[in-house]
Amino acid sequence: MANGDGLLDVGRLRLLREVGLRGTIAGAARSLGLTSSAVSQQLAVLEREAGTALVDRSPRGVVLTGAGHALVRRADEVLDVLASARADLDRIAGSLSGPVRIAAVASAAATFVSAAACELRESHPGIALSVLVAEPARSLDLLLAGDVDIAVVDEYDRVPLALPEFVLARELCAEPLVAVLPGGHLGRRAVRLADLADADWIMPPDDAACGLAVRSACRAEGFEPRVRWETDDMLLLARAVAAGHGVAVLPRLSVDTRAAAIQTRRLGEPQLQRRLRAVARASALSRPVIEAVVGALAGRAAEAAAPARRGRW
Repeated sequence: MANGDGLLDVGRLRLLREVGLRGTIAGAARSLGLTSSAVSQQLAVLEREAGTALVDRSPRGVVLTGAGHALVRRADEVLDVLASARADLDRIAGSLSGPVRIAAVASAAATFVSAAACELRESHPGIALSVLVAEPARSLDLLLAGDVDIAVVDEYDRVPLALPEFVLARELCAEPLVAVLPGGHLGRRAVRLADLADADWIMPPDDAACGLAVRSACRAEGFEPRVRWETDDMLLLARAVAAGHGVAVLPRLSVDTRAAAIQTRRLGEPQLQRRLRAVARASALSRPVIEAVVGALAGRAAEAAAPARRGRW
């Protein structure tokens, strides 16, 4: 029911926001744990409260009207204020429990995110951590939609990553990209990119940040890499190198340096880096439970990014 004082209902504002994000009544219903008919009914109530149409319905879905967009912008502000209030209460209570959802790039998930999850399971058993592997663009979309609390994203030299205004980012670590070569490859300890100009290449696609960064660096060195294998599956990239199909330049954390059939070498010129960041809404970062998770991620990331004492690069 509408509030007697004319105020809009926060629950219905959240519902409108979900409809705008998901693009369908059914999608919003799934995200909120409601039926489609319940969402439609609550939208109708909100439109009566607002005194204007907030969505345009069609067989293909729903889109927000101009008034709907304006109201969703205000809904974001209201929900952020409520999240900040929740954070204040958590700090007062010293709460270190509850669910925390992370979306992370695969190489981070397999290494320091996994290690941090093990650490938190022992040190803070009240934290229920869940991890979803996703590329940065999707992770940020999930963060925007409220489907995750933290996004672990990466950014490469030559390929800047744009972050939404409503988030804060903490750098977890910076790591080098390394040359990944078949086992038994002879040569100097450090490899210049130009040394690989005549090689066959194994590479992520150019619409992936790593693939674009490496291609851009190769072009700056005066050659176009001859790509024979292309995939965004980092495990397959390393296996293709091990099988002798070519060479690759990849972030060190994405390469299992224990594999006998490959070796990694430090890049001399040009040196390339990848930076890994934990991204969250500003209102969420002040919650003790989120601070604890980000702290564990930062500690384990720093350990993982430190050059291995007995590595092959």
